Amino acid sequence: MPKRFSVIFLAAALLFTEALSYPSETLSLDSLVKEAKEKNPEILAAKNRWDAALVRVPMAKSLDAPTVGVSFWKIPSTLNVFKAPNDEHMLTISQFLPLFGKLSLQGKIALAESQIFAAEYRNKELEIVNNVRGAYYDLFMNYKEIELNEQNLSLLKSVAGISEAKYITGKTTQEDLFKIDLEIATLSNKIASLKLEQAAKKARVNSLLSRDPESPLGAPELREDVVFNADMTSLYKFTLENQPELLTFSYAIERNKHAKALAEKNRLPDLLAGITLRGIGTGSFGLWDLMLAFTVPFWFWSKQKYEVKEAISNLEEAKAAYEAMKNKSLLETKNLFTDIEISKNKIDLNKNNLIPMLESSINSSVANFSSGRGDLMALLDSERMLIETKMDYYRVLVKYNTDVADLEKATGTEFTGVQK
Repeated sequence: MPKRFSVIFLAAALLFTEALSYPSETLSLDSLVKEAKEKNPEILAAKNRWDAALVRVPMAKSLDAPTVGVSFWKIPSTLNVFKAPNDEHMLTISQFLPLFGKLSLQGKIALAESQIFAAEYRNKELEIVNNVRGAYYDLFMNYKEIELNEQNLSLLKSVAGISEAKYITGKTTQEDLFKIDLEIATLSNKIASLKLEQAAKKARVNSLLSRDPESPLGAPELREDVVFNADMTSLYKFTLENQPELLTFSYAIERNKHAKALAEKNRLPDLLAGITLRGIGTGSFGLWDLMLAFTVPFWFWSKQKYEVKEAISNLEEAKAAYEAMKNKSLLETKNLFTDIEISKNKIDLNKNNLIPMLESSINSSVANFSSGRGDLMALLDSERMLIETKMDYYRVLVKYNTDVADLEKATGTEFTGVQK
């Protein structure tokens, strides 16, 4: 009795130690997405490019720096400027003044360019978030594959125990024992390989968060209910209004419209104004001169004419590129919506029909084999079919979630209440 108690105590201690060594802390996808938005260097770089573009807007609307100069007249042959008569010292201030709203148009062009950078920043954020989700789902699939194969291995070991007992009584052959041992060895090797792959998949998640590749991660989990129910009309609307790449082309059209207007206004003159103060060396200002000059777009039939032509071509190119991107984006939205609906049907089929039937079949096969009525190969085939069906179920579940994530990127919209 004491010996039996010590064995039970030792087994309990080993289980307790294992539970401490391998904590089952859950890895939250939402927290990973939040961390990626805050720390991913690609997102931060895109954000800084946007910030830099924003500060160029007031710069574009500002006047050029004025020109300030000092003139010395009647300088003696000694070339000493300070020996010139005091009343011949002059201070000149001049300023270039673009006319006809040209500065305003330059500001509008800079603003449209900053909006392009904003859309690129949003697109990069969606891209990285999508990559984080993809890496998370990939890691989840690895965990599930290990879990299902370990369940299969446990069953095979139980079957091996039954077969050994039957072999002793002469109710099974050594060949059957060999088949089971071979199956156990193959499955054990597969599980070991999957665990090695898991380290690489965790490193991928960490790299997207700008963490050390060996940073510890908990076990990912995925809800198994599917709640996506958006309609196609709304998805098309979201795509046209929010898709960052499409917005980039839209802002490019706006920029080129303003560039065309600016090119047309460059046919008109600008003003150069200046004032000269005489006698600054005497301690008091004397006479002053006023200068007004206008640029003359004398080469309007060549330079300005072709600037306008270039601006028109750029505008037409931007419009055509927008239409092409719109067609591509709407098609992608439609395809992803279709894939999600197909995955929902497959999830329902596997979860509510195939897996329950196969589980019932495997339970019956194990009972028959234990009583000596079943066939070993039929049992192994049934078990393989059950594991593969469960794997198909989780693959489809992951594809469903991946397609929803891709659809969020394609529409530029996060769907509230949708499985992520």
